[in-house]
Amino acid sequence: MKTLRSDFLALGYTVRRCMGVFFKDGLSVFLALLAPIIVFLLYVLFLGDLQTDALMEYFPAGTVDEKAVNAFVDSWMIAGVLGTACITVSFSANNVMVGDRERGVVNDFLAAPMKKSVLLGAYFVFNFLVTVSICTIVFFIGLIYLAATGSFYMSAADVFAAFGTILHGSLSATLISVPICASFKTQGALGGFSGIVSAAIGFLIGAYMPMSAFPSWLENAAAVLPGTHISGLFRNFFMSGALENLTSGMPETVMNSIAESFSMKFQFFGEKIGVDVMAGYVSAWVVVCAVCGLVIGTRLLDAPSALRAKKKKKTEDKANVRED
Repeated sequence: MKTLRSDFLALGYTVRRCMGVFFKDGLSVFLALLAPIIVFLLYVLFLGDLQTDALMEYFPAGTVDEKAVNAFVDSWMIAGVLGTACITVSFSANNVMVGDRERGVVNDFLAAPMKKSVLLGAYFVFNFLVTVSICTIVFFIGLIYLAATGSFYMSAADVFAAFGTILHGSLSATLISVPICASFKTQGALGGFSGIVSAAIGFLIGAYMPMSAFPSWLENAAAVLPGTHISGLFRNFFMSGALENLTSGMPETVMNSIAESFSMKFQFFGEKIGVDVMAGYVSAWVVVCAVCGLVIGTRLLDAPSALRAKKKKKTEDKANVRED
């Protein structure tokens, strides 16, 4: 019982310490938000008009209110920003863990002594909390933006479901990103990798353009990623009310066609999937990654210690050879 209590205290201390390191570094916070900012700027500069014009082509001239079209496209944009943020923030937060490995702080923790499982758990908890915190801020900014522009058509249930998706998406992103980033030895290498992820992920999950515009092979490939399903969940919760407002009095086929065109539903190896399948798919990833992450992450935490021991032995062997 005493050991368990000390483990929890060590975990809590390490999480607080990591949070302090991350939020004291303004550049890290900015880089974590860079991809969502890029999505928003692209939308303001040209993507918004592009998607609005594309949607207007669905309807004969004068049969639809342009304000309703703008509300629908605004909701699509906010969903894409949040879907991107869940992934990129999680990868950026791992800069603290990699920095600890690079500077030998991991070895200091393990020599304290702290169990490897406790240290790894602290990095997971820290990453999850940072991702949820920043995505929640982005979420409320998005709601304020929609309300201020007259584009808010979400029900209370949609708002709570969207926030639940933040938790779901942050958890899946954390369980995937921490083991991957634990393999990096320097913050510079991680920064380069995170930049590639940030550039590619917005495109793959349909934040820049609807997945319906992809070739079928690319749509199927993108659908394998759990982030694509998280983004799809956000789209359903943010856009459903705006879609009903847009297609009020129109046949259901029109509503379904627009929903598919804007990736509220998308192809998953030949089958159109909805909210239940998306949520179930992400949950399956969470379970698999939780098991794999603990095994892989614990082994990777050994890497710096093993590397130093190997170098130390090599140095000692050279010294012995010289003495001989």
